[in-house]
Amino acid sequence: MKGRSQFVEHDWQARFQQAYAGPPSRVEARIWTDVLGDEYAAAMDPHSFTTVSELGRFVRELMLQPGHTLVDVGCGRGGPGLWVAGAADARLVGLDIAENALEAARARASLMGANADFRLGSFEATGLQDEAAHAVMSIDALLFTPSKDAALAELRRILRPGGRLVFTSFDYVRQPVGRPPQVDDHRPLLRAAGFDVRGYHETAGWRICAERIYNALLDAVEDLAAESGEPVDDVRRDLEEEAATIDAMKRRFFAVAIAR
Repeated sequence: MKGRSQFVEHDWQARFQQAYAGPPSRVEARIWTDVLGDEYAAAMDPHSFTTVSELGRFVRELMLQPGHTLVDVGCGRGGPGLWVAGAADARLVGLDIAENALEAARARASLMGANADFRLGSFEATGLQDEAAHAVMSIDALLFTPSKDAALAELRRILRPGGRLVFTSFDYVRQPVGRPPQVDDHRPLLRAAGFDVRGYHETAGWRICAERIYNALLDAVEDLAAESGEPVDDVRRDLEEEAATIDAMKRRFFAVAIAR
């Protein structure tokens, strides 16, 4: 399924630049903590639905060795990728389309003394050499690429044979309004791109978690607007669009694939 009839042409680079403008939201952090409790990875400033336990699973499934190169696509402010790479003493290359997120990631890496490089790049155009990575990770970001086929082909190109791609994303039962074209199952695309799929599991409780978070964000819309300086109606409209995509989702999944 590749629905396109409801595709709204957003400028995603501009939208993520806006999302990462200023410091991390204290209001959002409070809500995520209320919903996830100790599983909220507050110190890593995730811009996703990942949890502390899931990040530990990334470490295990990526099977990195000291000195390996890990590429994190859609890295945001860098916290999760730095944590995963640091657990294995690996080198991190973080890619994102929002320069202000990368600036925050560089500052974080500098404070940590991490072996990391953050640069502009997208799923379809990483700017990296062939077989540059021992492993690739991505958390809840692949849904924003307009071509899943091209994105997975690019990730296969930068991975060494036998390298691991570990990521989370969403399958859809129908095309959501305000999102690039989506698919109902990524496994055929992974195989066509040159991967063997070793794991593909639905995240337990993901829908309830997402609904609770967006309901709480909408309840706090005035606080969010005051914090960001944006008009309340604009913040509410964006949140309602995001919340509406949940009904179009089939599952949030955790995938492990090996480059052939």
